Formats: sequence, C-alpha cells, structure tokens
Amino acid sequence: MQQLIIKLSILLLLFSSCKKQDTGVTFKNLSYGSDFHNKIDIYLPQNRDTSTAMVLLIHGGAWVAGDKGDWSQEIINEFLNSGYAVSSMNYRYANGDFHNQMEDIANAIDFMQSKADGWKINNNKFALIGGSAGAHLSLLYAHAFNSTNAVKTVVSIVGPTDMTDPVFHQYATNYGIYFVFEQFFGTTFQNNPQLYADGSPIYNYSNVPTFFIAGGLDDLVPAQQSISMFDSLTVHGISTDTTVFNNAGHDVFGPGQVNKQQIYDEVKVWMNMYLSN
Repeated sequence: MQQLIIKLSILLLLFSSCKKQDTGVTFKNLSYGSDFHNKIDIYLPQNRDTSTAMVLLIHGGAWVAGDKGDWSQEIINEFLNSGYAVSSMNYRYANGDFHNQMEDIANAIDFMQSKADGWKINNNKFALIGGSAGAHLSLLYAHAFNSTNAVKTVVSIVGPTDMTDPVFHQYATNYGIYFVFEQFFGTTFQNNPQLYADGSPIYNYSNVPTFFIAGGLDDLVPAQQSISMFDSLTVHGISTDTTVFNNAGHDVFGPGQVNKQQIYDEVKVWMNMYLSN
C-alpha cells in the first residue's frame, strides 16, 4: 500500500511549478452533503459570467485514500487562467457500495448548481477530470449516472475502465492492494462478477465526449484499460480521444515531467471543444 501511495503522490504532485494565480474568489471546505467527507473547494475566475463552465477535479487514492488538496494550485490555475471555474471535492472512501461515491458526485454537482446564480457561473456546464481511482469514478458517473446531462465531458488520467479485467486484478495483487476491490464493491469478483461489470465504465458507456490519458509503462492500471474503452466509444460513434505516453507509467507526466505541458495543452484543447458553446 505504501508503494501505491508513493506512486499516487508522484502523480498528483507533478503539478508543481508556479504560475500567476487568477485573482478571483476562493471558497474552501464547503459542505455539499451530510457526511464528514462531503467537502468541496471552489475557485472562481475573476472574469466570469453565466457562460463560465465548472471543471470538477476528483482525486485518486485507490478509493480508500487521497484528498481534494492533492491537486496542486498549478493545475487549478491552468483552468482558471483559461476562463473556467474549478472545484475539487472529497468523497466517501470505499464502503461496500460504489453508489455512495456516485451519490457524492451527484450531490456536489447539485450543490454547485444551487450556487451558480450567486457565483455567476453556468449551472449546466460541468466537466469531470479524475486521476487514477478518481478517473474511474469520473468515467462511471459521466457515463452511467449523468441523468441531468450537466456533465458535458470527462477526462480520465490513468483511470481504470474495466473492473473485471484479470490483468488489472493481477497488477493490484502485485501491489498488495487487491483488497480495495472488495472494499469498493462489498464482495469479491468471484461471488458477484456482474456487480464488478456494473461498476465498470466500459460496460456503461453513454454519449459523453471522453478523453483518456494513459502511461504505456503503467504497472498499476494497464494502459489497455483506456485503449479498450476508447475503442468501444469509437465503434459506437461517441466522441473520444486518447494519448498513451510510452515513456511513462502511472506517473504519466514521465521522467522529469517531460509530458506535463503536452498534457496541459491537450486537456485544455479538449475542454474548449466541449465547454465553449
């Protein structure tokens, strides 16, 4: 587990250089639900209006760890300086029913929608960006639980898409964290494979534009997970794209953060395509 936390820390702390921060409005630790973990940070750009979209960041941590503060100020500023509002949420850790995490995302979006007029942002234009386990949650919500269609696009950074995949199971076993699957679903794969399929974005796709970023050397979440869902969405005519960095593993920014600027640029181009209207 310690090795996993180190990898996830590297992934999230790679957003580390400093840029001038947008002098907008910031709210920290707002409550969007009744659980202790239901907290969200809000960053509003200075120049905003009712067309301003909200980018919701969802942290990783194998569904059992991590925090909204793991996203650095740099990535927040990248979106603020591009004219987006940004939020970063905490959610309940894995507790035997993945619908709880889906409910948390829904409640966070509902909360932001209720504040949209006062914050002077759009109340129906959201993008989800997740890292690792947070990318899985982002994909699953956007494709299977986005009943109001408020989420216009989703970006997965090294996110699992197929919770039934034996290769992914083996990778998790190699890291000594296979137990988190049972914590997330409340049962083993052998006892209820259909539940694992129900919690897999690749089997629950919908018409939400989706961008995948993966590391070709990732020995925790196989890059094939992103590629397979990209292929499936493509076959079904759903707008999608993927970038696989063959020089990188789960820390997809690569050695010396060589991939960082390309990732920033590609994500922002993607967001502009689906949030600008």
